[in-house]
Amino acid sequence: MGIADFLAEYKTFQNFQEADLAGLSEECVEATFKKDELVFAEESPGDKMYIIRAGSVKIFKKIKNNDTTLAIVNPGEFFGEMALLDGGPRSAAAKAIEDVKALVITIKNFENMREKSPHVALSIMDVLVKTLSNRLRQANKNLEVISFWID
Repeated sequence: MGIADFLAEYKTFQNFQEADLAGLSEECVEATFKKDELVFAEESPGDKMYIIRAGSVKIFKKIKNNDTTLAIVNPGEFFGEMALLDGGPRSAAAKAIEDVKALVITIKNFENMREKSPHVALSIMDVLVKTLSNRLRQANKNLEVISFWID
């Protein structure tokens, strides 16, 4: 199955036109990670985002010397997206919890997309903003629950 066909199967990309999916797929590079392989470390440079094709990735953060799982990312979902927005260091680490096949969009590829196909880049930005908004809402709810137990 081609990249555009794969993306079209998932809710995140269902509003993309066929030509937009083709444009996006041209800027993606495929990568593989073995089970327990670190995809990136916390505080490492953020220079790409990942879309899972197969397998699962754990997003985690060291808190009080313990690895705390923040999320599990599955096929059709993405992570590392803040790299495309701000290029800052990673706020958490990512590790394959099984063999993973992923699509990678580098900052350079995203910049190319903004120049060649601004409407595709804008569609991606729309998806990223909506996803980050949802994640922030969930983090706020989690903080509310945690604060209940701290007081």
